[in-house]
Amino acid sequence: MKTTALILFTSAVLLTTACKTTETKPVTWKEQSVYMAKACDPQIYGFGIYQTPGGIEYRGGTRLHPNQAVELPMKAENPLRPAVMLRGKFGLESPLLFDFASSSSWLEFDTAQSIGAVPVGERGAELVKQPGEEIPGCLSLVPSMRFDQLYVERPLVYVRMANGPLGTVARGIEKPELKGVLGWDMLKKFGRIQLDYPGKRMVLSTTEAGYVPNPALLIAKIPLVKYAGACVVRGSVDGKAGLILIDPAGDFEVATDGAAAVSSVQLDAGLIFSAPAVSSSPGGTRIGARLLQNYTVTVCPQAGTVYFEKPDKNK
Repeated sequence: MKTTALILFTSAVLLTTACKTTETKPVTWKEQSVYMAKACDPQIYGFGIYQTPGGIEYRGGTRLHPNQAVELPMKAENPLRPAVMLRGKFGLESPLLFDFASSSSWLEFDTAQSIGAVPVGERGAELVKQPGEEIPGCLSLVPSMRFDQLYVERPLVYVRMANGPLGTVARGIEKPELKGVLGWDMLKKFGRIQLDYPGKRMVLSTTEAGYVPNPALLIAKIPLVKYAGACVVRGSVDGKAGLILIDPAGDFEVATDGAAAVSSVQLDAGLIFSAPAVSSSPGGTRIGARLLQNYTVTVCPQAGTVYFEKPDKNK
């Protein structure tokens, strides 16, 4: 018992002193097998299972306590991006990225284990790979995730069969070294996610009551596209209508397929980006952090709306 306590304490010291892992380390076959052998039927936890054109979909879970709100510093800078701290056992904190353009959530193996992740599958655990990734993940249920005093209960995440850098899902962020990514599958359950760039913080709220922006600061109120699997709005690129992803995790102004140059991107009559710098997109046209950081951006998934406001100079 004393040995176990010593190991846990030593691990805590290493994590809190930000000991950096410099390379991805796949878990051993034995560790992977032991983990996947714990698989449970998701229906035990109240999840419904549905066959969709995109494959099996699980509905239910990811419960948020009502009327909660927290302010969290954004830890990834240059440009500022929404990496925040997940509170774990023994007061340990792990940096996680809120990725509005990712359809799913991922956790590093040891981080997932430390917060009690359990593999789930109707016919046992299965491994899947993210496009362009060599390291597979296993769909798993986490009993609870805590962000300061806000709790997310029973979210589904993919547990990556490796520790260390997360590969492509980390979106190029090296500092802090991310331990996980929360995708739109989880973010869409929030009432409000505000990216307060001047304050270098993110405000999370579970209330479904409508957000009321300051009329003097409001630039645009834009509907979200339902069932898109990401934070998507309708807009136009060089006058041609199409879907555009709001991508605060992206290190660019605008990203297009093949980095094709554009003259303008319009999200609303009052919100036009002219002659933006263009980068290569991992999929679809995207507005990234280097443009978004000029605004206060409030995404209200439950209401289906995103607001763009001028930064409040009085804050």
